[in-house]
Amino acid sequence: MPGFDSQLFYTTKWIVCKSKKKIKHTIVSLTGGKLIMLNLIRRYPLIFFILLTLIISWFPWYAGGEGIFVFGPSVAGVITIALVAGKEGLQELVRRALQWKVGLKWWLVALLLPALLTLVALGVNLLMGAVVPPFTFIKEQWYLLPVFFLITLVGGPLGEEFGWRGFMLPRLQQKYAPWLASLLLGLTWGLWHLPQFFNPQAVHFELGLARLPLYVIAEIGLATLMTWVYNKTKGSLLVGGFIYHNADNFWGVVLLTAATFSGALGGESAGVDVCFWTISVIVTTLAALVLCILTRGRLGRE
Repeated sequence: MPGFDSQLFYTTKWIVCKSKKKIKHTIVSLTGGKLIMLNLIRRYPLIFFILLTLIISWFPWYAGGEGIFVFGPSVAGVITIALVAGKEGLQELVRRALQWKVGLKWWLVALLLPALLTLVALGVNLLMGAVVPPFTFIKEQWYLLPVFFLITLVGGPLGEEFGWRGFMLPRLQQKYAPWLASLLLGLTWGLWHLPQFFNPQAVHFELGLARLPLYVIAEIGLATLMTWVYNKTKGSLLVGGFIYHNADNFWGVVLLTAATFSGALGGESAGVDVCFWTISVIVTTLAALVLCILTRGRLGRE
């Protein structure tokens, strides 16, 4: 054939075949790497979840800023569930997040038990000679309490609970007794707040880094009580997670501080009575211990 260069043709063909083999090898290598990574995540999902939570949540802190990204646990929880359990896992997560038919009793427990424990701590504080708190929010802006409850729900529990009780608690309870699962969750939950102790805008800063161990104990106690409600409501993330968590935050602000609606939302410091807070931690921890004893550590798990 005139003008046909056989050497060039075969050289080009060899290069193309070689390139195809390299591309195929690269694709196989990448696919194999992804499978290895996915298998590791599925083998150690709790470790992956905790590491991913810290990477996402603490980014503002180690990037030179202040505080934490509060939606880190929920984002990490959803990602982990998607990788480990796929579409079915995500559907189950949504089902538990919308599980509201748990009986009026458990709605009241989730909403009012944190208030009751806070009032018990208040009573002890008064017996020790403390001054009655101003209850500014309740006295002056009581009509805004429902609005404040809904707003804090978005800013707190929604950012955390898809991770803590959406993913971590069920996984821990598959391996450990409920009391131990609560202890491990509470320990992780408490230490997750570490950057907040360096953030002047956070109430944790007022407590001081020296009280971090006591704060972790408080979170372990709270996690134990929440596990009980979670199990008693057959895994309702809505009631045992979002509502209880938010009620604890809500009553803490309303009863423990001199906050107002605008001040609380604006991040203004309302002042923390450290003695009152410490007594509140002790009361919550004792309530958790009594509950563990009464349920023999099962915390409502059947």
